[in-house]
Amino acid sequence: MKKSIVKMKLASRADFVSTLEEINFKFSEPYWQHDRIFVPRGYDRDQSLPRLCLRTIVKNPNKDATYALVLRRHYADKKIDVVNAITFKDYTEAAHILYQLGYSLKAEVSRRREELDMGNTIKIFIDKIDNIPGYFAKIESDLADGDDPIAAREDLIETFRVLNVKKGDPLDKTYGEIVNSSLHTTVAG
Repeated sequence: MKKSIVKMKLASRADFVSTLEEINFKFSEPYWQHDRIFVPRGYDRDQSLPRLCLRTIVKNPNKDATYALVLRRHYADKKIDVVNAITFKDYTEAAHILYQLGYSLKAEVSRRREELDMGNTIKIFIDKIDNIPGYFAKIESDLADGDDPIAAREDLIETFRVLNVKKGDPLDKTYGEIVNSSLHTTVAG
C-alpha cells in the first residue's frame, strides 16, 4: 500500500489532543508497540531499499501480544512509502528467518502509541518513544493509483498547520534514526 507520511514533534500533546476533541475526534487508549528494525546489507534509505520490522503490539496487558512483520520501502524523490504488513504467531522463528536472509538489526524502538482514524484513508498517531523527550504526531494517508504524492504530503503538512502544530518542519528521520542518533549523542556526551 502506498502512503504519504508526515511526522512532527509536538510542542504540547495536550493542546493537540484538545484541538482534535473540539472537532469531535478522540484518540484510542494508549498501547505499547515495540519494533525491531532489520535492514539488508548495504542498506541506504535514500536508495529506496526495503527495511523489515518485527512489531510487537500489546493493546491489553491481560491478552496475548500481536506480532506483525512490516515491510517499508521509502521513496524520497516521490515522497511516498510503500508499506505492507502481515501478522504471524511465532516471533522467534520470524526473527531467525530474517537473520538467515542476511538482514541485520539496525534499531529497536519502543513506544506508547495512541491512534485516531479520520476516515477510510487517514490515520493520526501520537507516539511517546522511550528515552526520547516529548511527543511526536504522525499522519498517514493511503494513496490510490493516480494520487499525486507531493500534493498529498502538502495536504498533510497543511492539516498539521490547521491543527496548530507549529513546532518546526516535518521530520524526515524515521523513529529508528531518531533513537540511534539519541544513543550516539548520549554515548558521545
